[in-house]
Amino acid sequence: MDIKKILNLILFQLPLTVLIGQSYYQLPGTRAEHISDRWYVLGYDQSRMSSIRNINRRDLMDGAQFLQDGITSVDQKDRQYVIQNNTEYWTKKKNGQSIVTIKDDKVLVDRSGTFYFYDKENTGSKESLRQEKKGVLGMLYNNRANFYEINTDDFTLRANPVLNIQYGKDGDQSIIRNTRGAEIRGTIDNKIYYYTRISDTQRNFSDYIESTINKYEYIPGHGFYKNFQSSILNNFEGYDYFDAEGYVGLDVSRNVALELGHGKHMLGNGMRSLLLSDTGDNYFYVKLNTRIWKLQYQNIWAELNALNTRSLGGDELLSKKYTAIHYLSYQPTKSFEIGLFETVIFNRENQFEFQYLNPMILYRVIESSIGSPDNVLLGMNANYTFGGHFQVYGQLVLDELKLNEFKAGTGWWANKFGYQLGLKYYNALNVDHLDLQIEYNTVRPYTYSHGRELSVFPEASTASYSHNSQPLAHPLGANFKEVLLSAKYQWSDKFYFQGRMMFSKYGEDGPEDNFGNNILLVNTSRNMDFGNETAQGLQTEIMMLGFNASYQLMYNYYLDLDVIYRKSDSELTSKQIDTKYMSLGLRVNMGREQLDY
Repeated sequence: MDIKKILNLILFQLPLTVLIGQSYYQLPGTRAEHISDRWYVLGYDQSRMSSIRNINRRDLMDGAQFLQDGITSVDQKDRQYVIQNNTEYWTKKKNGQSIVTIKDDKVLVDRSGTFYFYDKENTGSKESLRQEKKGVLGMLYNNRANFYEINTDDFTLRANPVLNIQYGKDGDQSIIRNTRGAEIRGTIDNKIYYYTRISDTQRNFSDYIESTINKYEYIPGHGFYKNFQSSILNNFEGYDYFDAEGYVGLDVSRNVALELGHGKHMLGNGMRSLLLSDTGDNYFYVKLNTRIWKLQYQNIWAELNALNTRSLGGDELLSKKYTAIHYLSYQPTKSFEIGLFETVIFNRENQFEFQYLNPMILYRVIESSIGSPDNVLLGMNANYTFGGHFQVYGQLVLDELKLNEFKAGTGWWANKFGYQLGLKYYNALNVDHLDLQIEYNTVRPYTYSHGRELSVFPEASTASYSHNSQPLAHPLGANFKEVLLSAKYQWSDKFYFQGRMMFSKYGEDGPEDNFGNNILLVNTSRNMDFGNETAQGLQTEIMMLGFNASYQLMYNYYLDLDVIYRKSDSELTSKQIDTKYMSLGLRVNMGREQLDY
């Protein structure tokens, strides 16, 4: 079956109705992502599904343009920030031009892409518009949010630099990060959207991250790396790695979009996700996104690596595995949303399992009909907003469950599941832009793991829920309990503060043991069939306190301060790590990366 037949099969099994088109996404960990979540919980804009965390820029722009009056001055600044960053998605039209009102300000964009602002000093009876000052050389930063941009009737382009320079100290050790890159995004014919980002990084890490790198041979959130020693800075040894993300999407209709890319996704309302998380490495995927009535339905087919290149120790072609994901989200009211999730991880020696291309069938049925060789996960996500300030949310992931054993409390190893409970409180205690969040996560041993062995690496599984040796869900893998707390405060449109705490307890696997923490291991190597309980094994407890502050120098340019105290206690003295870290940095067009696990 060739690719055209496959795409035809995917496209024509879905009904087409009328709704808005799709677009590229806001970056995770950015101010815009938090703004979007605030607006949803506070009831300003509930037109999207909040559990689908790849936030559509067009959706956010629509919400900003039609945001109700009566919001605070800082909310107005948030609104203006969103509009300034997404000018390619103006929707109001006047005399062939696009116009939007931002309370006291009026912003107009003509077909040449020139920006105008309402002159607040004008005292006459007529509104006066002044052109924003031309940028560098009359062509750069004409729009304060973008280094360079093009706007025509059929084509838009935004090009921006990417930068993250940090210097910090962990005890006597200097911690340095040097990331440089570029980002390009745009639209063609109002039907095609495209995005690409590339960056090159040299950096080293605190000891607790180094221990993860040494154990699993990956840098959290990234792919291939090589060792690095600076020829300029004495005693600076670390890692050098290259990141690339990109996708192109087509609005097949006003409610169906097909996307091909290299990236990652996240499902859920929490700081973590037990269903699908963006804490790991990028992967190749095809995504079909359908928005109808009160429903949003996502299909994702992805190619994954069973291990990473360093695990094999040379230039060898990595064994492939695949995942197919269904996520159906339903919003019966503006305050309540529920989503159903299923995924299958599978590996074939000489073929792709074409039955998993069907976007409208339960994967468990297919898996059973072909001999039950694959790893199927089921899940649910739900959230409910209330009181004008609160959102309660949760997740359930189910790998396997035998009710008789569960009721008997025997600790049977294959009762594999996890759940999440969380609460958000926005504008807490009636303090504008003080946002609080608490979350609890727990996953039983051996969840996300599988029993089929990888031929080139027999102790590893061909169908664990992972990519490049990194979990696709929670970064701790399985066999853990965790409490997270976060407090964010935005003093103005320039100053941002966040405090966070993490308490986690998990049972680590010993050198010859499999207690269910490392999801890469084949679960046939488990220590016991019965008597299993969460956090069994080598007892490890983590307590982390963190604080960060940011000052926005100009649009998407931030000065960052980070402070972390982290203490890891383990039964093994060699694994006890105390971290006292502080850093200063400059971040440009990037979200915050918080490696607290």
